[in-house]
Amino acid sequence: MKRLLLLDAYGLIYRAFFALPLLTTAKGQPINAVYGFTMMLNKVIAEEKPSHVIAAFDKGMPAYRVALYPQYKAQRQTMPEDLRGQFALVRRVLEAYGIPVAEIEGEEADDVIATLATKAEAQRAQTLVLTGDLDLLQIVDERTTVLATRRGITDLARYDGAAVMERFGLVPSQLADYRGLKGDPSDNLPGVPGIGEKTASKLLQAAGTLDALVADPARAGSPKLQRLIEEYGSQAQLCRDVSRADRDLAVEIDWERSRYESPSDAALYPLFRELEFKTLLAKLKPPEDLPLLAGGEQMSGTYRSYVASVDPPEFTRLAQELQAMANADHVALALHEGALGVSSRAGEGLSFSIEALAHEPVRAAFSAALGSARRRAVHDAKRAEHALHAHGITARFEDDTMLGAHLLNPSRSFADVNDALAELLNVGPLQEAAPVADATLQLAQRIGERLDERDQRALYEEVEVPLAPVLATMERAGIAIESSELDRLGGEIDGAVERLQQRIYDFAGEEFNIGSPQQLGNILFGKLQIPGSKKTKTGWATGVEVLFALAREYPICALVLEWREMTKLKNTYVDVIPQLVDPRDGRLHTIFNQTATATGRLSSTNPNLQNIPVRGDLGRRIRRAFVAKSGGYVLLTADYSQIELRIMAHLSGDEAMRSAFEEGQDIHDFTARRLFSVAAGEHVDPNQRRMAKSVNFGLLYGMSDFGLAQRLEISRAEAKEITTAYFARFPSVRAYIHKTLQEGRRNGYVATILGRRRYMPGLTSSNFAVRSAAEREATNAPLQGSAADLMKLAMVRVDRGIREGGLDAAMLLQIHDELIFEVHERDLHATAHLVRSAMEGAMKLNVPLETTLKAGVNWYDVEPLRNV
Repeated sequence: MKRLLLLDAYGLIYRAFFALPLLTTAKGQPINAVYGFTMMLNKVIAEEKPSHVIAAFDKGMPAYRVALYPQYKAQRQTMPEDLRGQFALVRRVLEAYGIPVAEIEGEEADDVIATLATKAEAQRAQTLVLTGDLDLLQIVDERTTVLATRRGITDLARYDGAAVMERFGLVPSQLADYRGLKGDPSDNLPGVPGIGEKTASKLLQAAGTLDALVADPARAGSPKLQRLIEEYGSQAQLCRDVSRADRDLAVEIDWERSRYESPSDAALYPLFRELEFKTLLAKLKPPEDLPLLAGGEQMSGTYRSYVASVDPPEFTRLAQELQAMANADHVALALHEGALGVSSRAGEGLSFSIEALAHEPVRAAFSAALGSARRRAVHDAKRAEHALHAHGITARFEDDTMLGAHLLNPSRSFADVNDALAELLNVGPLQEAAPVADATLQLAQRIGERLDERDQRALYEEVEVPLAPVLATMERAGIAIESSELDRLGGEIDGAVERLQQRIYDFAGEEFNIGSPQQLGNILFGKLQIPGSKKTKTGWATGVEVLFALAREYPICALVLEWREMTKLKNTYVDVIPQLVDPRDGRLHTIFNQTATATGRLSSTNPNLQNIPVRGDLGRRIRRAFVAKSGGYVLLTADYSQIELRIMAHLSGDEAMRSAFEEGQDIHDFTARRLFSVAAGEHVDPNQRRMAKSVNFGLLYGMSDFGLAQRLEISRAEAKEITTAYFARFPSVRAYIHKTLQEGRRNGYVATILGRRRYMPGLTSSNFAVRSAAEREATNAPLQGSAADLMKLAMVRVDRGIREGGLDAAMLLQIHDELIFEVHERDLHATAHLVRSAMEGAMKLNVPLETTLKAGVNWYDVEPLRNV
């Protein structure tokens, strides 16, 4: 039989704190509450041997209780300072024991426990409740028993139905009525003046229920009590209604997750050692592979936690502390596991549940502190803005330590603030929001100093930091999806895949799993004896580079590549996108990442829209599902034309290339004429243009003669001739590449136009393969990075222009060199003009920037805009 133990964690922590003298670690961290809680937990588990354990926490006060009785718990004293930080430690203890937490925003632990006990009873499980007060005795029944603390932390009273009757002379179901009559000073419930515990019990024994007593006050048995019931009966009913445990909350029992297994010594030892639980440590065996203490210094300061606060006086005090931060020069925020940390002075900080912003005094004080600061800092401003926006608060930050740390070291994303703290402040991992806010305040200053040393302040303050709120707004906006279009496309792809599959089987002479590299390799290189692959430990190599080289001569290889493309299209986009659409608004909300790439380019996830297909009609048709919302709106797309080649012309200063762009010529046609000596007046044939385009883009990525030969399917000697001819026609391009590599070896990095750095230690490697790869990256990084900087700067300026112009337009997506907007038709011309002006004027180059503008009801059917 399942035996469920439910912990009233909030009440037990309070009981332990006041039952034990103040205990601290050598560093001054109070631990008496968490120590007492752990001792109670160990005792009950050892004696009761539960099969499942769940801990319940208060997470606010139910709105209906406050609405019934606004003074509910209003007289509570503020939480002792030495107790505040211990709630987070108790959660770490529960995590080490593998005990899940049940909590619901705006609900009390009593109600969570009552609901879980009711649901456990429905499954015929036995429930044991461990609590620090007697309010939960009302849920006692044949399957639910309550253990309540009496004295200290180990003296427990067991209450079943008989014990409740013996103690109160009442059955458990009468206890809410009982509390309504006698009141409860701890919750600010007045009850009926003059009626105490004994009288309340006698009255209910006589009348049965409070409602029966109020309906017939004569049942009180004396004129005095009758008058009290007549005068205060409705007040007693109100107190009773507030006292009833809610047994119908939206919480379920996860029986698998809550199954209790004794934690290993290895799980408990590091935590108990950190908390200096010497008595408990003595019972554990130290793990043989116990890791060294985490490196880095520990943050020290004055930190106050209001995370566990649920009573009105606590919110009043929190508001006062926040108000005291108003007009501070710098304010730093930290989001950490549902808590919000705030610091306005090094060595200080406070934290509270972000849900406390629902209380007006806290909200107003927080807004005042945030709004009056000269500089606001946070780690991951986009995430912070989303969290605050959900509570109706608009925030802008001048410092984002995640973005700043990434600029200093672009090889890391620094999504976790502890990574930045370790690298830049030599601070060890932090577990709570208040010290994280303090550390963020200090981290912002350190990052600012380092950025100044590297002349990257402008890139940080004018591009990266202002872009974060733009991306947050785009993420919230999303883009409308026409799922029926994807359904139609999916049917077509299924048909195409089936036909391809049959043709592959015909070539193979048998059916097999085309998606299995092992089976495919056996068919192609074993059965059909196709040359050109090599056998590895796991079978034949069947990667795209192998099959691509064979596709021209062996049709089955080309069919397999096409089959892979079709199935990937279906599995990655056509089937997945509808599942990611938010059912509340029918829109797809992708997530943009600012620190995921070393080049500075944005990436996106859920889904990755940067890889939306651009080749093949079926692939491009996915875009038809991306539509403008109804009501007179259209999609506007704006695409930089050949931006990286234009940046190459600017950086290299090559006169021929610059002339081509200044004259508005087709750069690939222009290149083909010079490579293949096409005379003026003669047409460049499509194959020559194709080859010129491959050379243009290949050289941007540092492509070797061998790589160019593979791409163009020509000999290496021919590729070398083309490369030599290219650099002869564009000599400054070769000089620029040579100069870039030289400076990269000397400085250890290459840089974009705006100063974004890409560190290249491989440029000086003695390993040829490593050095060659680094040279290719170093050639491309300034070009791709400058294009990324340009796009980001343009996005910031376009967003500002839309807001200042009051245009009915929204930026929705950024896909490489393209921006996508949703615009009302009446503002289409004005928006298009703004977008073109902002994009083409975002950065001053020695060649003109060109933007292609299109509009339509969906992303696929957009048509060029004229006269913009």
